[in-house]
Amino acid sequence: MVLGKGRLVLVLVPLFGALIGAQDAPECGTCDRSACPEETKCIGGTVPDICGCCMVCARGLGQRCDEDDTETKAYGSCGEYLTCTARTDIGESDEGTCTCEEKGAVCGSDGVTYDTLCHLLEKTADDETLTVVAREPCKSVPVIKSRPKDAIRPLGSIMVLDCEAVGFPVPELFWELNMADGSPFRLPSDNPAFAIQIRGGPEKHMVTAWAQIMSIGKETVGTYTCVAKNSEGEDRAAAKISLRDQDSQNEI
Repeated sequence: MVLGKGRLVLVLVPLFGALIGAQDAPECGTCDRSACPEETKCIGGTVPDICGCCMVCARGLGQRCDEDDTETKAYGSCGEYLTCTARTDIGESDEGTCTCEEKGAVCGSDGVTYDTLCHLLEKTADDETLTVVAREPCKSVPVIKSRPKDAIRPLGSIMVLDCEAVGFPVPELFWELNMADGSPFRLPSDNPAFAIQIRGGPEKHMVTAWAQIMSIGKETVGTYTCVAKNSEGEDRAAAKISLRDQDSQNEI
């Protein structure tokens, strides 16, 4: 009987010691919640610290974090709307950073478009009244970022005009030509003297257009206007294309 009890004690002591070690690991020490720091305003809410003792501010967007299945905690958990994601830009690594669970831009009550909801929430640290008004970019009047330039070109030469505009909704982009005699028309048209190309980018909510004049002459000179238009308004940028006179060409 004594031997049996002794064996029972030998089994229980290591088990009890393991439980104590897990709760009061050397790096954490004994949990004394009375010594925990006072909770301050935390953008992402509060989470238990790495020792599971005190409540602390959750890790923020872009900060190092511990994934749920990480045995040894070193940084802490991510806050609301964030998830700890393993980095893929540094090869094989267990390093994680807090990334936003919701993807896509949002419009703030301050009229600013934020990359994600999490970026807006970070801003609330400075402005408590800031809220989300739409889960899409803020609507904005088109703005032409890259404008066509005036030019004087020799007879028969080829020229390309370019124009970039940004806005939301993404603007429609087209060209208008006011010829030297005052007659206007919209490009592209069925006139083979012009080639028009339009594509999205290179930035978000931006569109780019090129107008190629196949041969500079009296029928193709005039004022070329880039027009960017959406539901919120429009923007215009004009360039005057002139024909170099014959005397100037001869001098060249």
